[in-house]
Amino acid sequence: MRCAVFHHRGARLESAGARARLAFLTACVLPLAFAAGCSGEREGPGARSGDEVDVVVVEVVRLVPEAVIHTAALTGQFEAESHVVVKPEIEGVIDAIEFMEGRTVEAGDILFRLRDGEQKAKRKAALAALRLAQDVYDRTQRLAQRDVSSAARGAEASARLDGAQAHVDLAEVELERTRIRAPFTGITGLLTTEIGDRVEEENGLVSLTAVDRLQLVFTVPELGVALARVGRSIHARVIAWPGERFPGTVFFVSPTIDPSARRLVLKAWVDNPERKLKPGMFANVDVEIAHFEAALMAPESALVHDRNGRFVWRVGEDERVEKVPVEIGIREGGRVQLLSGVAAGERIISAGTNKVLAGDRVEALEPASDGHAAGPFTEEVPKARGDDT
Repeated sequence: MRCAVFHHRGARLESAGARARLAFLTACVLPLAFAAGCSGEREGPGARSGDEVDVVVVEVVRLVPEAVIHTAALTGQFEAESHVVVKPEIEGVIDAIEFMEGRTVEAGDILFRLRDGEQKAKRKAALAALRLAQDVYDRTQRLAQRDVSSAARGAEASARLDGAQAHVDLAEVELERTRIRAPFTGITGLLTTEIGDRVEEENGLVSLTAVDRLQLVFTVPELGVALARVGRSIHARVIAWPGERFPGTVFFVSPTIDPSARRLVLKAWVDNPERKLKPGMFANVDVEIAHFEAALMAPESALVHDRNGRFVWRVGEDERVEKVPVEIGIREGGRVQLLSGVAAGERIISAGTNKVLAGDRVEALEPASDGHAAGPFTEEVPKARGDDT
């Protein structure tokens, strides 16, 4: 295209106004003419037609049904199934110690022996009186068979025999009280006495703790009372054993809510065969709320919100995206359950949701473990029946 040029021959500018109009034309009109006429609009190599759409790179996940256990996180503390400070039943002097500190003892094992000379003597006398009473009773019974008048003496002999047996039983009890036994199976604590010490009924000798099964005591807020049910499964986690979960079962639910804290107390049995758990340990308690056999779980980053509600971007077989409203269920570990709108095997965008519009073509990348796209999404999609392509 030829350039348009303004040329003025032989004309004299007679006034300052004419000169001003000429300056205006030179400054404004000439650049527009050159821009439209001399330069023009050329189609560059990167230009695209109006109906062409750029490919958007996004991360996608495929929805796969999976078993999910939904839990609520609480806190609690372990307590021993049984704990007692062993004390003597009678006053006496420690004559023997039959255990070692920190060791397991069985129910009924003798822990301490008190001096028992007096009790043994009383039992010996009681046994002698019992033998005499038995002999008198036997002779009276033989006489009663021949002499009716001996019946009264027979009744008296029987009563004396019963009395003698009672004295023996009492002597046995007093002797047994000199043997201090373990009331249940457990682990002994620190010894607080020595051989030769005189002890009384109120003196504690050693602690005994049952640890093969522990009580986990925890509370739920008033809003979570629906979780409080005997038989509900729980799992405990402690800082001493990271990565391990210790299963248990709720066996006690308080009938009342603490009015000051507005919380409900629960207790659960937790087996402790390896004795990794100790009474007094704090624990994180995962209470099972619901169990799903085939839940469709998606990253929470896949959820998009607008004025109409929640939706996800579904990627079709033609790699174009579609806006799909969804309903959600539980949230667990940074993921959310999709209840409606999508089906197993479908793909949705998990990262880059803000870069697409309905109908856009995308390049789908698999999410990497560090949260960045690793490469093209290459998961094989099963062919539909009858599809030979």
